[in-house]
Amino acid sequence: MITRLAYEALIKEVELTPKPGLVDKENNGSHKDMNLQTFYASAQAIAPFIKKFVTCKDDFSRLRQVGIECEKAMFEATNGINTHKGMIFSLALFCGAFGSVGAKNLQILQCEIRKICKDLIKEDLISLQKPRTNGEKFYTQTNSQGIRGEAHSGYVSVFQKALPYYEKALVSFSQDTALKKTLVFLMSFVEDSTLYARGGMEGLAFVQNEAKKLLYVDNLEESLHVLDKKMIAKNLSCGGSADLLGLTWFVSNLVKI
Repeated sequence: MITRLAYEALIKEVELTPKPGLVDKENNGSHKDMNLQTFYASAQAIAPFIKKFVTCKDDFSRLRQVGIECEKAMFEATNGINTHKGMIFSLALFCGAFGSVGAKNLQILQCEIRKICKDLIKEDLISLQKPRTNGEKFYTQTNSQGIRGEAHSGYVSVFQKALPYYEKALVSFSQDTALKKTLVFLMSFVEDSTLYARGGMEGLAFVQNEAKKLLYVDNLEESLHVLDKKMIAKNLSCGGSADLLGLTWFVSNLVKI
């Protein structure tokens, strides 16, 4: 059940259309090296590892080890293209926490994620010698902790922000529209290392400001298409927000297991 749910979360995110600067069913956004089929292949490669993450429970070193194995499978399936590296990291933590405490109480689930990640910032960032990944470079250049900060906080952006926003939107809108609204909401505040890697602080500020304008528009679909063109022209992509959107949908449905 949880494997199917994680797989569906990956598919829901990539198929949501339109998504500014991101791969969707209309175009490849700002990505010249990947398309919808790349994401399908990646999701299929990740699926067999979900149960392994669950059985790791709160063993962070084991979760990271299985995560590295999952990354290798992803890269093999995509011919070396990084489609879901950040999402693999997060799914490992969410599924490991689920394996320990279940998901009937989201507060307990969030606390378990915090417990698993209690030493993450100290071990991965504070003691960092040579930054290699976008997230590590983001930290050394801006002091922003990126996805590691999210994990260390227990994914506040998901549990306390995006999830309530999404579930409130579902009361008045279809799931498709609620997801698009939630993506825009995430884009308006997330410190996205993927976005920073492509456009620096200027690109990050541009997307956050543009997203804030879209929070209350009546013609959301049209506005997303316009922003998509702007972000493609600037070669910007908010992969971090897309991952958090997938996690939001995942948690919203995880409680039903």
